[in-house]
Amino acid sequence: MNTAPITAPTPESLSRTATPPAASLGQGRAHQYHARLVMRDGRRFCALTDDGAVWVVPAAGCLLQPAVGDMALVSIAGAGGYVLNILERARPEQDAVVAVPGGLRLEAGKVEIAARDGVEMEAGGQLQLRAGAARMRFGTLAIEGATLHARWTQRVEVSQQRIDIASHAESHWGYSLRRIGTHEEVTAASIRQLVTRDWSVRAGTAGLVGRDRVAIDGDAVQIG
Repeated sequence: MNTAPITAPTPESLSRTATPPAASLGQGRAHQYHARLVMRDGRRFCALTDDGAVWVVPAAGCLLQPAVGDMALVSIAGAGGYVLNILERARPEQDAVVAVPGGLRLEAGKVEIAARDGVEMEAGGQLQLRAGAARMRFGTLAIEGATLHARWTQRVEVSQQRIDIASHAESHWGYSLRRIGTHEEVTAASIRQLVTRDWSVRAGTAGLVGRDRVAIDGDAVQIG
């Protein structure tokens, strides 16, 4: 590797190396350089090496996407080359981008993600998660969406306090059993109960109060 001082590229040198990499890369011997990326043209970067300026493109294995000003390890063959890796980022305070063309499948025995400031996921049109068992722990959980559909074989929910607010609610049960430990109060503008078979109320003390009228009607009425 030449250790001559690095000089800035001239328009003449850039024009000589401006042919598309796909047409200029050869199959012969390649040379590696520590190069500064000084210019970008689409996917191509102008790499300033000890031997001059050359156009390079990110290699398929270079997952960390280059940026202008980065120090990179480049491989040069003929009039073009590849960015093999990013050695030093020019602006480490900015977000790093790891990207691959097409799909990506990550296989490992165990994967852990540790983020100091948070994790954000953008799945586009669809997100699928599959697991034999899952456990989630949150200090606060907020879920918002247009439609929610949940289907369980068994569901157990334990809450210290629960508040449900809905403009319209329906419940359909095959069998229902409720046990209230202390007190239950229902306030409504109108209540109607339709019982096809039997209805009974048992209380230590019971009171039936109607402001305007109380009516008890039936084929047979028994009191006492």
